[in-house]
Amino acid sequence: MHNFIGSKFKANCRQLFAAISVNLVTFSFGLYTGWSSTVSPMFTDPKETPLDHVMTDNSISWACSWGMLSAILGTFFWGMLADNFGRKTTGFLTMLPYLVSWVILLVVKTETALMVSRFLGGLGASGAAINCPMYVGEVSDEAMKAGLGSLFILMYNIGVLYVYVFGVMVDYTHLNLACLAISLLFMIVWMYVPESPIFLIQKKRIDEARQSLMWFRGKDNDKEVSDEMDSLMRHGDQLTKATLADYKKRGTLKALLIGLVFQAGTQFSGINIILMYTVDIFKKSGSRMSPHSCTILVGVVQVIGSAIATLTVHRAGRKFFLMVTYGVTALALITIGTCFYVNKVDPSINTGILPVLSLSVHVIAFSLGLGMVPYIIYTEVFPANVRNICMSLLMFFNNVLGFVIIKAYPSMSEALHTSGYFWMFGAVCLAVVPYTYLFVPETKDKAYEDIRRELLLWFPDRRHKNKVAAVDKETAADQVDGGDAGNVVVVEANEMKVCMGKDQSCFTTPQRARDNVK
Repeated sequence: MHNFIGSKFKANCRQLFAAISVNLVTFSFGLYTGWSSTVSPMFTDPKETPLDHVMTDNSISWACSWGMLSAILGTFFWGMLADNFGRKTTGFLTMLPYLVSWVILLVVKTETALMVSRFLGGLGASGAAINCPMYVGEVSDEAMKAGLGSLFILMYNIGVLYVYVFGVMVDYTHLNLACLAISLLFMIVWMYVPESPIFLIQKKRIDEARQSLMWFRGKDNDKEVSDEMDSLMRHGDQLTKATLADYKKRGTLKALLIGLVFQAGTQFSGINIILMYTVDIFKKSGSRMSPHSCTILVGVVQVIGSAIATLTVHRAGRKFFLMVTYGVTALALITIGTCFYVNKVDPSINTGILPVLSLSVHVIAFSLGLGMVPYIIYTEVFPANVRNICMSLLMFFNNVLGFVIIKAYPSMSEALHTSGYFWMFGAVCLAVVPYTYLFVPETKDKAYEDIRRELLLWFPDRRHKNKVAAVDKETAADQVDGGDAGNVVVVEANEMKVCMGKDQSCFTTPQRARDNVK
């Protein structure tokens, strides 16, 4: 018992260390996002600007949206880099653009240098969104997966708060130095984290995969990880390269559709507008409170919300978190829009603390649900061999939509007024609630086979027994050559293994194989 508790504690610590380490890239993503909100007022003030000239609102909108353009470019290669060179090498490469961008801002103080820096940062952002959740999902055990998966949004929010606070406390140069320090810290700690065992299995590097898994599970005896190694090797989709037919399967297509809706919901939540224009939003909201103080307060609330999410996400279903938080986000956006409208009708009206409360509720809801849970779901609904490409497609769509929304903010705020823009956001978030209820399967505490079965149904929570039987038959047919529902059994006596099915699922004992057939 003592050895079990000791190995469990060691495993939890190592998995936590690995998750925090890889999410230092996500932390830098948060720095990059919140940085523009802190420094934008400086760039438009002739007395405070650190650049060689004052920037226009249009130039600032380009500085905010450039990263989305480069993030679109990044979606084409980050997944392939992770598949070909590994999650660890890709981790170094995703931090490199941030490191270079902070150096550029420190050395060259021109608008052109600023745009180049923002472009590079966007490359790192798409890499973080693809590689970090994937790595954490692959190295975490089932008990830790949800909690460690939620570190993505927590570290992102801490990064935003970090840059908000330093933006008020220090000058432009020291702010960029504080950001650069995080990139350097990552480059050091990331060297001590092993490669993902799933990637090593995909590359047929079985001995290295076993050593990696032993490290993450805190066990010194390789016999104790044999069962998990068998489980990881059991499915052919973790060993074979994906074909076009794998992407055309109904379950994969439905998972992709779910991801597209969630990514649209993320962008139409207005989170990027709020984080990049926080100070400006509070100036226009009719509140008499200090914009910078309100900005820091929202950052603090956002971190608290994501910390709560980290502790509670494993206690309730994914669908519950998503439906509740999308509904609350919609209410908060409509309230913020109303504050803008009241200020437009009568600028003398003091909306007081209402904008702060609304934005605080918004960022808490975002942290608890729609900013975090979809990324946990993605690791659960996509087969391992198509996950990278599907994640890249989702990030491509996310970044295209994000670029349009951020770049259009100044002009759309004039055309629809800021109130109309936020009301539109609220309406979209509200529409995602019934979609989640009707079409998204619950994935919490379910094996991948059960999730795949439900993905074959359009209304997973309203299924009937005859539909389940039909789906079971279709799933079984997919697992053997030519659609034959029989089992192919191969006995390897010298290794005490029994392999069956098209994917040659392997078990260390014949009894486990017989149980699987039953």
